[in-house]
Amino acid sequence: MMSWTPPRLAVLIVFLFGCAPATAFAADGWDMALTGGFVTNGLVDPVYALGTVTGRPTRVIVRETSQESSVALGIAMFAEVFNDRAKWIAPVSLGIGLRSDARATVYLGSALRFGPHASVTSGVAIGPVATLPPGLNEGSSIADTNQLTNLATRTKASWFVGVTYTFASLR
Repeated sequence: MMSWTPPRLAVLIVFLFGCAPATAFAADGWDMALTGGFVTNGLVDPVYALGTVTGRPTRVIVRETSQESSVALGIAMFAEVFNDRAKWIAPVSLGIGLRSDARATVYLGSALRFGPHASVTSGVAIGPVATLPPGLNEGSSIADTNQLTNLATRTKASWFVGVTYTFASLR
């Protein structure tokens, strides 16, 4: 089974919107705006450290929640599809962006449009987050401290909210 990583989702988005002729949108009053802006999402990396637990002779993996960020910040580009009858809402908003740690993230949601240029979009963000290596869990004893230096990643979904500016439209 194929996993839907952010680069694969980006190719799918470009394929879906890049192959549709502009007249297909114009015929029924549909339009697509290209927007860009700042986003915040819940895709944050957990912070792990080695700690001691009473009754255990070796150090164990503990999660340092006080050292973790509460949100991730980034920039993104969106394609917002909306109808002329209700220009204030874009029921489909697809985007791709970079978080502050330079990892790609895919966004899917809806947008509220404030005039022809400003919009607020929200929905689901899909992207990589850090995870412990296979076979290790919180509370596991480890002897080699280097096991926590290069954490693996896994794809996760979370919320996002973005503020964007429209710089192009099909019409």
